[in-house]
Amino acid sequence: MKGSELSLQGKLHQTSIRERVREYFKTGAVNPWVIEMDPTTACNLACHDCISANLLNQGGIERERIKELAREFKEMGVRAVVLIGGGEPMAHPEFGTLVDYFYENDIHVGLTTNGTLMKRHLERLAYKTKWVRISVDAGSDEVFKEFRPAPNGSSMFSTVIEGMRALGKIKKTKFGYSFLVLQKPASNPGLSKLAKPSVVTNAHDIAKAARLAKELNCDYFEVKPSFDMMHFLQNQSNDLNEIVRDQMKQIEHLASDTFRIVSPYTLNEALRGAATQKKEYTRCLVSEIRTVVTPSGVYVCPYHRGNGNMSVGDINNDSMQQVWNGEKRRLVVEKVNPSIHCQFHCIRHPTNQLLEKWAAEGMGTDSVDDYDFFL
Repeated sequence: MKGSELSLQGKLHQTSIRERVREYFKTGAVNPWVIEMDPTTACNLACHDCISANLLNQGGIERERIKELAREFKEMGVRAVVLIGGGEPMAHPEFGTLVDYFYENDIHVGLTTNGTLMKRHLERLAYKTKWVRISVDAGSDEVFKEFRPAPNGSSMFSTVIEGMRALGKIKKTKFGYSFLVLQKPASNPGLSKLAKPSVVTNAHDIAKAARLAKELNCDYFEVKPSFDMMHFLQNQSNDLNEIVRDQMKQIEHLASDTFRIVSPYTLNEALRGAATQKKEYTRCLVSEIRTVVTPSGVYVCPYHRGNGNMSVGDINNDSMQQVWNGEKRRLVVEKVNPSIHCQFHCIRHPTNQLLEKWAAEGMGTDSVDDYDFFL
């Protein structure tokens, strides 16, 4: 029986992935299964809360080099690539080339995007990716303009929604509408629904966004909490939490066999005010099967993107195989102690727990057919 694509640790039970993990336990070295890739740091929005703000608009992977990387991923046996950022992935001039190459070589592609450039690659997104997640974070033009403005202050909400509507009509991919709960100092106090009118939130747009997502033929609507620049959950006020709870209740009835309302466990953690996540293991086994590749370097994981101390190499100077097998990567991976360095809420914490259990007790023989390679 297939597991849920929301259960990252559940995906470890797939036959092909178990073979890769078993090889790691036997030899201590395997090539990565999943790579998150930031093709570019360019972004055409100016979001106040961007967690990658200090990395933006600093160039991208060179056009010929990124095509070489795609071939190197294939040669290494990479099975899935998430095109993400950093910047907006579709802003890279070779985005279409990448998607085509991965599709033709049975490397599964997932995309996280702000949705503003979708019409450039509509058919590729519809037919050559496994999933596309649009970070909208609003259900109306007014709220989008407040939280996701263009550099000139204008709103591209209609551009995003038009692109999503077009994709919804033809898609074969899994198609999601992502809503990150945000708050910030008010430039438009009239939008505030909080006790402090000097602070505004987008949370009161959740129900409106969910209804729009269903209308657009999305497969799911996802609500997530926001994080600070160090990846810790943002401290949310009681009145903001009440808005979120009320809005989530309002949209329960929208769920159906073809449209899901989803949220990561971190949303509940944020609502109950949990600041940190305790980890008892002292190594990150997930970092042995996935990594993140960016224009500025390769990092041990996405949570440490841009942290020079967690850089494991540079694909601008070395091949991906040289980076992955290099001494620098070995030293960094050995140095990372999740109980010390990763006290934020890591979405792959349960995956690490299961890997540690397998390492200690053995993997057994229980497996399921392959269904989703995005660990």
